[in-house]
Amino acid sequence: MRPDQWVTAAVVLLTACGPTRLLTRPEGNGGWSPERRQEELAARAATAGVDLGRSGATAEPSATGPPAGPLDLPAALTLAAHGNRRIAEAEKDLDVAEARFRDARGRLLPATTGFGRYTRFTDTLTTKVQLPPSVLKTLGQAPLVTIREEEAAVFYGTVTVPLDLTGEIVHALRAAQAGYRGERARLWATTLEQQLVVIRGYFDLLEAERLRDVTRQTLASERQQLASAESRFENGRLTKNELLVVQVAVRNAEQQLLQRDLAIDQARWALNQAIGLAVDAPTEVVDVATPPEVPAVDAALRQAYTTNPALAALFEEQQRLEDTATALVRSRFPRVSGGGTVDYTTSGIVQPQRFGSGFVGFTWDLGTDGRREAEIAEARATAERNRIEVERALRELEALVRTTQRAAEERLAALAAAEVAVGQADENLRIRRQQFDAGRATSDDVLIAEAILASERATLASALYQAHTRRAELQRLMGLPLDALTAER
Repeated sequence: MRPDQWVTAAVVLLTACGPTRLLTRPEGNGGWSPERRQEELAARAATAGVDLGRSGATAEPSATGPPAGPLDLPAALTLAAHGNRRIAEAEKDLDVAEARFRDARGRLLPATTGFGRYTRFTDTLTTKVQLPPSVLKTLGQAPLVTIREEEAAVFYGTVTVPLDLTGEIVHALRAAQAGYRGERARLWATTLEQQLVVIRGYFDLLEAERLRDVTRQTLASERQQLASAESRFENGRLTKNELLVVQVAVRNAEQQLLQRDLAIDQARWALNQAIGLAVDAPTEVVDVATPPEVPAVDAALRQAYTTNPALAALFEEQQRLEDTATALVRSRFPRVSGGGTVDYTTSGIVQPQRFGSGFVGFTWDLGTDGRREAEIAEARATAERNRIEVERALRELEALVRTTQRAAEERLAALAAAEVAVGQADENLRIRRQQFDAGRATSDDVLIAEAILASERATLASALYQAHTRRAELQRLMGLPLDALTAER
């Protein structure tokens, strides 16, 4: 075949193997068709419990809605363990770290490679032996010797065992193991974080519902005050300005009621997203009446320094970086390996057709390009930076533990104060209304008394749930399971 025919055949082959756009355009040919993309989107949406507005997209049973009946906190945490996407992502990151460990471990194990090739030539390769004339007279003609047959197959097999005399591979393996432990700590940190999201959404929903009840009570009281004010205005016992003040207060309460409804929806959406239910599922939650127990700050700090997963991940990262730097330093020395080979050919020209061998050798990168020294310097600088990050994390952890512990105690104190203040504020409102009916108090006095009562009711409605949320935040900083809090209650 002529050279031009070879070129033509190559062009035809390339054209047949794929579209020209795949080879000539940087964006390629798109890969997936629009139909394939829609199918993938529909499949992911069905798994995520997202309604795409298509009749063919149906969600999986686990993501269609909440379980029958109100959802308590332990059940919400159980759903999050299986339906939370961030936790699932962190679990896959742990699988990736495990695969990296297996890759590093494989450098210590024997490596086996095989090679084979079948070759067919156009002719047998022969040669004539040059002999003395006296021998040629006896033989009659020079013998024809075959040095390559028309077809032959060869097979090679090699087993190479690394001899880690410098410890480079061992330190790389330890770095991979530290990376796995660090990823496991980050998985636990992500789990605690998402459990906190569930608990926060749970109590935010309860708080929003209780605050809506408070707003309804306030609105009913202000409407009662408005009816009384209108009656007094019609009888000439109240000025127009005082009536307008009450009317504005009623409208503000009605608008605040709409805000409470929106807050309830937002809290429910956040909770559903965290536990893996359909985002707009009509989830109902069980109320909590008992206050949490808050540990002392010293005990919380001791526990946090020991089991905080973010801090543990930084320490594992420190070991990984140091072992990585050590492995790079050890790579300055020769890398020794040994092994054996087996060769076989179907050609019978050379005997034996199968033979083996053993070898010991080394490779030595002298680092004349400077790249290894740059990698060592980068690894050491990164390790030093991680030490500084550990110090910063320790300081931030102490500040967060102290702040969160005090915040939980403050909410409990606010709860205790509000339980008494609500009764006092209710009595104050009753007295103001009597004074208003007797003409000894104005509408502003009554509205102020109603605002005080609404504020105390709101504190009473929210302080308990906020205390539980602060306690869960403290539990997360301590690195302890958040579902243990539900067992305590």
